[in-house]
Amino acid sequence: MSRISPRPVAVVLGALALTGLAASPAAAAQGFVDGTISAEGQSCSWTDGVTSDQAPTPLTVDRTTINTSGTGNLSCDGDTTAALNNDPGVTFDDAAGTLTVDVLDISVSVLGITCRYEGTGVSAQRDGDTRTYTTSTEIPLAEGGFLCPDPASVTASLSFR
Repeated sequence: MSRISPRPVAVVLGALALTGLAASPAAAAQGFVDGTISAEGQSCSWTDGVTSDQAPTPLTVDRTTINTSGTGNLSCDGDTTAALNNDPGVTFDDAAGTLTVDVLDISVSVLGITCRYEGTGVSAQRDGDTRTYTTSTEIPLAEGGFLCPDPASVTASLSFR
């Protein structure tokens, strides 16, 4: 039996890897995050993921605004589906031009096979003085059989507004 190509998994992981972010005060100003991921000819993207505050304040991304199907939300090429299992937290370090995601917990399904990935301390680099961040990283497999790539290689670009 052959392994599932890591291509769709990497695409979805990358998109979700940087959507999550850190806890913030209840009176915070709501923000948004858009993301695009490309890997080995596959891609996933979303718009209008709701954040609990605006960058560079520590914030969280509401996973339901990423997972909900419909216009503007997570969409992947082909038969790949994905779900963010937590509301990841993110902190920004403007002096270093980086962001760090506390815990990223996502599930990816390809051709009926589901793989769950969990990463901690995922970081991304800011593009100049914008609020767009990019990363290329690997996220380890938390659940799933031998058909799941372990780790999954991820490339992502996220824009906070």
